[in-house]
Amino acid sequence: MDNSKSFSIGLVGLGTVGSATLKLLENQLININQKSGKKIIIKAISAKDKNKNRNIDINKYDWEESPLALAEREDIDAIVELVGGSDGLAKKLAYTAIENNKYFITANKALIAKYGYDLHDKASNKDLAIYYEAAVAGAIPVINSINDGLVSNNIISIHAILNGTCNYILSDMTNNSNSFEDALIKAKELGFAEADPTFDVEGIDSAHKLVILGLLAYGAKPDLKKVYVEGITSIEAEDIKYANRLGYKIKLICIASLEKNKLDFRVHPALCLSGSICSGIGGALNAVFLEGDYSKKLTFIGEGAGAEPTASSVVSDIIHAAKSNKFLNSFRSIKNVREYKKITSRVGKYYIRLLVNDKPGVLASITSVLNENGISLDSVIQEGNESEENKYIIILTHDCNELNINNAINKIDSLNSLIGKSYLIRVENI
Repeated sequence: MDNSKSFSIGLVGLGTVGSATLKLLENQLININQKSGKKIIIKAISAKDKNKNRNIDINKYDWEESPLALAEREDIDAIVELVGGSDGLAKKLAYTAIENNKYFITANKALIAKYGYDLHDKASNKDLAIYYEAAVAGAIPVINSINDGLVSNNIISIHAILNGTCNYILSDMTNNSNSFEDALIKAKELGFAEADPTFDVEGIDSAHKLVILGLLAYGAKPDLKKVYVEGITSIEAEDIKYANRLGYKIKLICIASLEKNKLDFRVHPALCLSGSICSGIGGALNAVFLEGDYSKKLTFIGEGAGAEPTASSVVSDIIHAAKSNKFLNSFRSIKNVREYKKITSRVGKYYIRLLVNDKPGVLASITSVLNENGISLDSVIQEGNESEENKYIIILTHDCNELNINNAINKIDSLNSLIGKSYLIRVENI
């Protein structure tokens, strides 16, 4: 490693985030150098197409056709990877950088969610570090807060809104009475959703970020297969309307906690009380609610995506790397693999939406099934839709076990009076 007063980086990837990172480094270089105590040098860059119009002059930097060549150069101290993807080039860059004694800086949530545990182990063995503040919640400094500011605490729980696409869609459905499909089209037009939004709306993007936070907070070796993940594609305008009437807003919530030495990691839509801070997180914003045993409850709210907020965190990590702030303690303490709780062990309230034939005795038959499974009712709404023959029944339960409610729902779905399948949303007290 170069221990002089300079710190040289190799930047791979010149998309929206990569270009914004380069611009930030250029525009704020004097300030960045003062904060890092080093002279930050952009030694070389690499991307798919050198001749692409990026509205930035890249000719002043060395160009490497092979990104991996950057990780092997002796005149580079750190690799900044802004390519994306959990495998392929991003993975090769990460491991090659560490093998060649380089710090590794990334905004790649998929990579860290899949290989972060192993990369941390390999980096610590070489007295190096990897940095990925930009991988979770954009400009919100939640990674460094857990690693540094809250290092004296045991993290009791994490609740978070970590996907701006989903939050924008649900906010638009709430504020403008739009359907999911119309809200998604609007999100695409405004640049809040990708052409293929599957990773966002199905909760996969949120799960990657949750696993990273869990890795830091609980020393939890990532296992995405054991994280319960449910997206927002089944939420209808009626759910937004009835949730509001019951005093709730619907959000896509990420939850991580450690209960009786078991990990409770899940991503799913949830009803949050209308007066809560969580319900007021609108548009494409992200929010993270942390609770430590001594810090108590902390709330972080801000821009969770976008080129400039993400670049802000990437450059912050470059400064930390230049100062050699390694933040490795959380990972050195990992000694065992903890079990994950199953979603069926959850206990809490539930919202149930049913569309039924409007016949005498329908509600009685439904409540009978619920009672047989030990489920009591908090609130019930019965309301017809456009067809006079059908009506919605909306049920809010008291606390009950998810296994019991699943058993009840399976039986209710088999009733002749039911039209289609029932839909269930958990209620979370955040």
